[in-house]
Amino acid sequence: MIKRFSLKKISKYTVLLLVVFLFYLFPTREDYVISKEVNANVKASLHDVFLLDKNNYISKTTIEVSSLNNDKLIDELIEIMILDGKYQDKIPNGFKPVLPVDTKLLDKQIDNNNIVLNFNKELLDTKIDMEEKIIEALIYTMTSIEGIDTVTIKIDGNVLTKLPKSGKLIDKQLNRNYGINKKYDIKTIKNVSKVTIYYISKTNNDNIYYVPVTKYINNNDDKIKIIIDELTSKISYETNLMSYLNYNTKLLDYSFNDDEIDLNFNEFLFDNEQNKKVLEEVIYSISYSVEDTYNVSKINFYVNNKEIK
Repeated sequence: MIKRFSLKKISKYTVLLLVVFLFYLFPTREDYVISKEVNANVKASLHDVFLLDKNNYISKTTIEVSSLNNDKLIDELIEIMILDGKYQDKIPNGFKPVLPVDTKLLDKQIDNNNIVLNFNKELLDTKIDMEEKIIEALIYTMTSIEGIDTVTIKIDGNVLTKLPKSGKLIDKQLNRNYGINKKYDIKTIKNVSKVTIYYISKTNNDNIYYVPVTKYINNNDDKIKIIIDELTSKISYETNLMSYLNYNTKLLDYSFNDDEIDLNFNEFLFDNEQNKKVLEEVIYSISYSVEDTYNVSKINFYVNNKEIK
């Protein structure tokens, strides 16, 4: 009886030792498979980054990023914006970053919809004409992150409220109302409107991209009407900035519905009256311009009161 019990006990221990041996024999293979599956699930996505184009405009580019959360995304976007940074291979041809070579993001903090970026003093170690471009690029890139509406810039822990070279005063919390690629076409200080229009430009290999220009003009019309008038103008103040919106296009009426805006045009919104198509570039130019002007989440297009899908 005792002998049978001992043999039974020895048999159990033998099986147990065999299981342990097998466990230690194959762990590397199992870990490799799991790791491989996790890495396969990490997918790159596209994100807006505002860079300097060949015509010295801060322009909207779309770049592949690998960060999946805002904390790491901010670091990656800032690094893309630094001259000779580690992501230079991601910069499209014809564009270059605006932040000086030795720029470093010391720390950052997200407080509700505001992001605080603390840089070293090299951030503004640049020419006077680049100061504002740096601020504009930071504002527009950071506010393209979902949930970020305003940006606070610090230098070595101190909130930046004055640009060192130009002496221009800036707000503690900056948003897109700051403007970008500013152009002034005013004859009087009365009835001054400020609107941001997204024009089209092309790279040397004819790829299309969008250039936002904040225009200051003497016009007291509603801003949506100013946007359409500017995009349908026959004359552009810059030959390298274009609009594909037919100059006969008219905005017949518009209305707001909660956080949506309905835009009703005449038939000249169509690129082709036969197939009832609207150019993608026209949709984007209008949409980007409206989104920078009004707090709307959706823009609905109509032609003679019929919705365009």
